[in-house]
Amino acid sequence: METHESIKRMFQLYVGKHFTRMGRAIFGKWLRAQQDQVEKEEMLQQCWEASEGEISADTWNEWNRLQEQLGISFKRNGRLGVRWMRYAAVIALFLVTVGGTYWTAVQYTLHQPTVMSEMFVPYGETRELVLPDNSRVWVNAGSTLVYPSDFSQMDSRTVYLTGEASFHVSKNKKKPFIVKTAGLDVQALGTVFTVKSYAGEDFTEATLEEGSVKVSLKEGDNRSYILEPSDQLVYSHADGGVRMNRVDIALYKMARKGYLIFENVSFEQMILTLEKKYGVTFQYNATRYGNDLYNVKFAPDETIENVMEILHQLIGIQYIINEKNVIVK
Repeated sequence: METHESIKRMFQLYVGKHFTRMGRAIFGKWLRAQQDQVEKEEMLQQCWEASEGEISADTWNEWNRLQEQLGISFKRNGRLGVRWMRYAAVIALFLVTVGGTYWTAVQYTLHQPTVMSEMFVPYGETRELVLPDNSRVWVNAGSTLVYPSDFSQMDSRTVYLTGEASFHVSKNKKKPFIVKTAGLDVQALGTVFTVKSYAGEDFTEATLEEGSVKVSLKEGDNRSYILEPSDQLVYSHADGGVRMNRVDIALYKMARKGYLIFENVSFEQMILTLEKKYGVTFQYNATRYGNDLYNVKFAPDETIENVMEILHQLIGIQYIINEKNVIVK
C-alpha cells in the first residue's frame, strides 16, 4: 500500500507541472526503471481515464521522439501491447502538452542511471532529512519532497516540493541548489530558507533566514526577485500577484523546534495548520470566524486537546473532539 501511495504522489508531483528539462528527464528515467512497474501501470491507466487530451498523429510522433531520446520502452514479453500503446499516448500527452516542444529540443542527458528518492510526511508528523550533498531539510506535515539520490552527475542540485520545508543548504558554487514548486523556483546561494507550497492552497511562500535566494515565477512574464534575510515573498496562484513582507525570523527557528506560532492569521489558516500538525479534520462554520485575525503560540508538547482548550479560554470556542474529528460549535 505504501509503495502504491508513493507512486501516486510521484505522478501527482510531476504530471501537469511546468518543470525544467532536467526535471522531466529525471521523471522519464524514474518512469522507465524496472522497479514498481505494476504500480506505475495502474497510475498510467488512471491518467489515461482522466485525460481530456486527444490522441493524434502528432501525439504518436512525439511519443516516438520521447522513446528515442530517453529510452522509455514499456514492453511485456518482448512486445508493446495495445493497452501499453494507449498508455504511451497519455505519457506523450501529459509530458509534451505542458512542455511545448521540449522533447524535440531536449539537450540534457543523464549519462548514469538516476534513482529518485522521496520523503512523504503525513499529517501529524515532521521529519528531518540530510540530502546527498549534506544539505539539511526539515519537512513539515502533509509534504512531499522528491530528490535525486546522487547529485554527482547533475549540473544542479534540484529538488521538487509540494508542501512546506525549511532548507539549510551546503555551499557549492558549481552546482546551484534549486527548489521547484508548482508556482515558484527558489535558487539558493548558500543559505537557510523556507518554502511553503501546499496543493490546493491559494499562495506559495518563500521566506529567507540567512544568505540570499533568487525566486523566479513560472507564469506570466517570468519575473524574478532576490530576497534578503527576513524577506518573505508571497505569490498568489489566483492572479499571479506578488507581495513582499518583512518577518520575524526567530519564529521560523522556533517552528523547526516544534512550536506552532500564529501571528495575524485568519481562522481558516490556523485550522489548516492544526489539521496538518495533528492529523485531524475540523468541522466549523466558516462565516462565523471569517473576519477575525488571531495571535497565539503553542508549545511542541501541546496535544490537540490542549490546543482546543487554550482556544476555548482565549476566544470562547465551544468544541467536541471525536477521535480524529474536531467539531467547532
